[in-house]
Amino acid sequence: MHHRVRMQLAEALGPVNRWYCSQSCGREVANPDELLAYFVRSGGAKDFAARYLAAMSADNRWYCSQYYKHDVHDPQILWDYYISCGRPKPCTIAS
Repeated sequence: MHHRVRMQLAEALGPVNRWYCSQSCGREVANPDELLAYFVRSGGAKDFAARYLAAMSADNRWYCSQYYKHDVHDPQILWDYYISCGRPKPCTIAS
């Protein structure tokens, strides 16, 4: 499975989307199909696309490379840095 799809599925099936979906439905939702439908319907997929582009951007790559003290091109590392450290600025990732 492509890394972008894995990241998006993790977000769609994750605790944040599950909470929002459950709040919207007025009940606890754990069904992956319902969570995915809510993620798309609520704009999560569109928002994910914007965040993914920002995470793969030259700016984020630069900040991430500065943090790790070597050139970073791995999409998973760039995504993790972006999600952990924000949009885009240097920080310390808690290990």
